[in-house]
Amino acid sequence: MSIIQNLHDSSWRGVFHITGGGASLLSELLAVPGASRTLLDASIPYADLALTDLLGGSPEQSASSTTARALAMAAYQRARALGEDHLFGLGCTASLVTDRTKRGQTRAHWAIQTATLTHQFRLTLAAYLSREEQEEHLRKAMLNSLKTVLLDRSSATGNADLHVAPPQWHPLLEAQPYRWCNGDDDGRLLIPGSFNPVHDGHYQMLQVAEELTGKTGAFELTLRNADKPALDYLSVQERLSAISDKNVWLTNQANFSAKAELFPGATFVLGTDTMARIGEVRFYQDRVDYLEAAIARLETLNTRFLVLGRLADNTFVALEHLNLPDSLRALCEGVPESAYRNDLSSTQIRRADQLSKLDSQE
Repeated sequence: MSIIQNLHDSSWRGVFHITGGGASLLSELLAVPGASRTLLDASIPYADLALTDLLGGSPEQSASSTTARALAMAAYQRARALGEDHLFGLGCTASLVTDRTKRGQTRAHWAIQTATLTHQFRLTLAAYLSREEQEEHLRKAMLNSLKTVLLDRSSATGNADLHVAPPQWHPLLEAQPYRWCNGDDDGRLLIPGSFNPVHDGHYQMLQVAEELTGKTGAFELTLRNADKPALDYLSVQERLSAISDKNVWLTNQANFSAKAELFPGATFVLGTDTMARIGEVRFYQDRVDYLEAAIARLETLNTRFLVLGRLADNTFVALEHLNLPDSLRALCEGVPESAYRNDLSSTQIRRADQLSKLDSQE
């Protein structure tokens, strides 16, 4: 019996987001009777704008494992909206031969996301192969990965990475508010961030905050984002592994009024760029009453913000430079530039790393 027939006969149901290369997999799935038992939905975000719309932002590199994992998570979240259990999402992004000159190898990245694991795959495709031959290789490889992950759980070989999440992480992909810490921490002093990657500035922020408050701090990494797919398990594990000597809270709440519900009485340590967004009405469906209600809830939960200056457009911006509602400003304490200034950012580090990778492909 074929892999596809076995998949159709299983209890698995999923969504596929495939950016062009590998899209023939969808035709093959639909050609075998019973596809409606497997396929909940599918999309081919081929244009850059379509991919940006699906992911909530332009990826730093389209054909990458990071983008594939984001697509898989977006697909899984879509599956959760359409199905009940035994759900999966598959995301694929590929750079195959075309009529345009390409930089670097022709390759494909794809990932499969379920409630309990993230499994990513890579395939380098010989440039001398025709588009049709590359497509065939990719389609077969993706089918085999579906078999590996969903049907027989055999050990993956070759270019694949897997992270099976501990049971404590599973609620992070649920709608119910949830928090989990990898150590012993009271959640009273927190630095929220994506930590992609963590750098010296984050540790310096925490050190300054601990000195000013007398509390022991921790990092807070949320899997949930208001406009983007949730963070996958592989990405979470990578970021946890990079953070040393500090506890990390994992949460599934993106906005600060929701974070405050998880951590009543907490002090959040923020840069002025993040603090400014908390006070902007556009993040509250352009409703002033929603903004006011969120601030009132923060006050009720005894939430405080320790605000550190950030460089923006070559200008150092401190708390006093922000245009905040008075009620929100009352919850804030500014840290002077003399106590903290670090202009390093994770975005700069990623861009430098990406340029280095591109140079290596010359």
